[in-house]
Amino acid sequence: MRRRRDPPGCHDAEQAGRLVGKSKSWMYQQGAAGNIPRSKLGHHVFWTDEQIAEIIRGAAQEPQQRKAETRPATQKRTPQTPPRDTPRKRPAPPTANNKRIPVADRSVSRLYRQEG
Repeated sequence: MRRRRDPPGCHDAEQAGRLVGKSKSWMYQQGAAGNIPRSKLGHHVFWTDEQIAEIIRGAAQEPQQRKAETRPATQKRTPQTPPRDTPRKRPAPPTANNKRIPVADRSVSRLYRQEG
């Protein structure tokens, strides 16, 4: 005779959110984005106990070692900007015979010059 296994604990978004410490909408959004595991059967979305444990394990952060400060605490940090090799070039000022003027504008200006 074959023994039936009990189904894993299933939680809806509200219950899972309470276990994880997040809101119901956060659970739906992150699950739909694929950032956290979820189960979906038809249009029903739920989380198993294993998936909730995986979400919590995924959020764990290892402590980071702080780098030793070499400068005094009173000295302010300034952002480092790389030095410029060449000075900035300014655009050339517009001239009377500027060839970058569109063709339609040049023709209109010719008409005005002929009338004047």
